[in-house]
Amino acid sequence: MTSPLRVAHVASDYRRYPGEPLVFYTRVTAAEEASGYTLRVTLPAGVTLERTVAPQKETVPRVVRRSTGGQTLTWNKVLAPLGATHEYEVHTTVAATQENGTLVSQAALVSADGTRIASESVSVAVAAQGSYLRYLPAFYERDDFMGRFLMLFESFWGPIEGQIDNLPYYFDPRTAPAELLPWLAAWLDLVLDKRWPESKRRRLLQAAVSLYRRRGTRDGLADYLEIYTDVRPEIVEHRAENFVLGSKTQLGRGIALGIHNRPHTFTVRLELPPVAARAAKERRRMIEQIVAAEKPAHTAYELDIRVVSARDVR
Repeated sequence: MTSPLRVAHVASDYRRYPGEPLVFYTRVTAAEEASGYTLRVTLPAGVTLERTVAPQKETVPRVVRRSTGGQTLTWNKVLAPLGATHEYEVHTTVAATQENGTLVSQAALVSADGTRIASESVSVAVAAQGSYLRYLPAFYERDDFMGRFLMLFESFWGPIEGQIDNLPYYFDPRTAPAELLPWLAAWLDLVLDKRWPESKRRRLLQAAVSLYRRRGTRDGLADYLEIYTDVRPEIVEHRAENFVLGSKTQLGRGIALGIHNRPHTFTVRLELPPVAARAAKERRRMIEQIVAAEKPAHTAYELDIRVVSARDVR
């Protein structure tokens, strides 16, 4: 049976040092209307509670200290309408410690009759000393002040080091932030159309070098159209197979070129699913722009778009 309520519980950071702030975020979502619920957030013994934020500012949780250490915060919600989302924040500070450890916090939803509806846990690693100590002689590890002193610099440089470690992902069209895609495309002299869905812009950028190499070829055009339409087109090239001049033939008014003679032309056939009339015009216009940009300059073409049901699209 599907629960009418869902809970998500995450932390602001997953690696902390003593004295640093740590925030736990909890979100309760009502998949269907519920008569009410109780939210219990457990805090480990290794943190100090600073403040809480609830959907209603006047809502203050009931705080109970556990005999095993730590605290349990409880909120009672009378009604959870369909689709409602309630968000809670628990702001804490990591307590001093002499050993590395793991802090575990849990958020649990309990119904009015005491039945647990859903729960989720989150773990945060705590390092007693700065990791920069490993770059110093071993005797510094016995100096408590040095360990805490290096934490200061590690807190400043840690985010920068994280950005440097993740730098390759910024140059990958599959993982780069969406706002960075136009900049990546500019390196390839490619202009991305904002009307394209983001997933297709990423695919186009990923295939750009290969498409440039095959520009003006049937396969290159087919791959480009497939990226935009998600359908492999059929491209038929027309050649002058039925017209051959003899060694003494003179081309003039008295010479007939014959029928079905269309050199330097091709036909693009696409079977696409139905869309709204305005979207169909825009889709055809975009396909024509792609073909005009990718075909050889001296060629002409015909575009044949056939609308078929989604299940018949190949």
